[in-house]
Amino acid sequence: MKPNQKQMPNQKDSDNTDQERVLYEEKKRHGDALLPFAVYGTMMPTLFSSFPLHCHAEIEVVLADCGSCHYNLAGNEETLHMGDILAIMPWVLHSFRLDREDKYFLGSTYLISTDMLGGHAVDICTSRYLNPLLHRACNDYCVIRVGDPHYEACRRIIIELFDTYADRDDFFELKLKSLLHGLFYRLLEGGYIRILEETPDGDDVRLVRQVVDYISDHYAENITLGGLAQLVSLSETGLSRLFRSVTGLSCIDYVIEYRLTKAMGFLRTTDKSVSEIACETGFNNISYFNRMFKRYFELTPSQARKKIRSSE
Repeated sequence: MKPNQKQMPNQKDSDNTDQERVLYEEKKRHGDALLPFAVYGTMMPTLFSSFPLHCHAEIEVVLADCGSCHYNLAGNEETLHMGDILAIMPWVLHSFRLDREDKYFLGSTYLISTDMLGGHAVDICTSRYLNPLLHRACNDYCVIRVGDPHYEACRRIIIELFDTYADRDDFFELKLKSLLHGLFYRLLEGGYIRILEETPDGDDVRLVRQVVDYISDHYAENITLGGLAQLVSLSETGLSRLFRSVTGLSCIDYVIEYRLTKAMGFLRTTDKSVSEIACETGFNNISYFNRMFKRYFELTPSQARKKIRSSE
């Protein structure tokens, strides 16, 4: 089945999208900071026979195991029948329900953060394929019906994702990433996901890569937007626009997230105190470090260390 049609985004669309997120964003976190991936069983009717309008930052993939279910997807109606596969992009408003003539529905629902696909890496794959998913520069959803050319390949990957996540054998996290890349390759190759915006060219990515490499070498030092712009001979405004177009983040947000990621690594691999780790990752204010860490990981540094050690 062809993906749904969607016009190129404009400023008004962007404003409307921001308002929708505030009203309908699902607050629940799916998975956790270390493994932002979750699988749920959806069975109706049990306690509910419909789920209200909502949206979330994760990609949602649904495999209809038995029965049928009606989805409202950004104002479009789609019915999933047994065996059908639905992929919903981030921040797309959607709801689902049983009609009176539908006796039951059983489905497997996968919530996938783009971080599992390398969403904050700075490379050509991220800029061309992942950022458009996050920023709704692609079709809102796609349905793969039984008998479609890529159906069997997609279904095999989804079943293997379920088994891998459930069994949790050694190195299963790497296998999950590999399978997810394979699934989205199939969806892009088959034309189910269509990128609607022009993507940055190789020279743009090269300049941003230069900035990112500098940040990775000097993250513990004082980094300013002006200094980064001077590094690549651009104005601050020019660098800000270019960096966001390639990574989906502002330069400063990227620096903060990189420092927090390094801090998480130190919590995992060293016995250094939280204050030492804050200082060594470029945070001169321990209160600010704790606040940003909890905002990003939904855990305090001490809670994160405890969770890491208990899981190990």
